Amino acid sequence: MLLWDEESEDWEEALSEVTPLRRKRIALAGIAMAIDSVRPSFDEVFAHETVVWFQQALRRCGAELERPSSELIGTDEFLDELHSLVDRDSALGLASLVMAVSTYVDCLEGEFSAECTLDVLSASYEAVLNSERIGRVTPEAERQNENCVRVIEMQRELIFGSSAVAGENALG
Repeated sequence: MLLWDEESEDWEEALSEVTPLRRKRIALAGIAMAIDSVRPSFDEVFAHETVVWFQQALRRCGAELERPSSELIGTDEFLDELHSLVDRDSALGLASLVMAVSTYVDCLEGEFSAECTLDVLSASYEAVLNSERIGRVTPEAERQNENCVRVIEMQRELIFGSSAVAGENALG
C-alpha cells in the first residue's frame, strides 16, 4: 500500500459532494501539479516531444472543460499519440502520467465520478513517486520524501481547500 492510499481514504466522500465539472477540474489540476512537481523539472527529465505533447494536451483538456467536444480530446488519434509516448521516452513516471491522462479522457464519457477523480489523482501521484527514484517504496520511505508529501498535501487542498466542497465557488 502506498502512502497515497492511506492518506486518500476519506477523499471519495468529499468528492461525491461536488459536481462532475468540479471533479474534472480537480483531476486536471492533479495532472498539472504532478507535471510541475517532477524534479529537477519536467523539461529536464522528459524528452522534448513529451513535454510539448503534455503542454498541448493540458491546454486541450482545459478547453474541453469550457466547450465540451470530442474533437479536442478522446479521439483515437489523441489516445494513440498519448500511448505512443512511452515507446519514445523512457523517463521514470511517464507511464503513470499516460495512465492519468488516459483515465481522465476515458472518464469523460460518463459522469466523471469521484472514483474516476481518485484514479486520476492516484496515477498523478505515482508519476511523481516514480520520478523520485525511491529505492524501496514503503509508506515510511514516502513520508521521508518531501516531494511525495507535498503532492499529497496539494491534492488534499484541491479537494478540501477553501471552497472546493462547501459552497462550490464559480469554478464548478
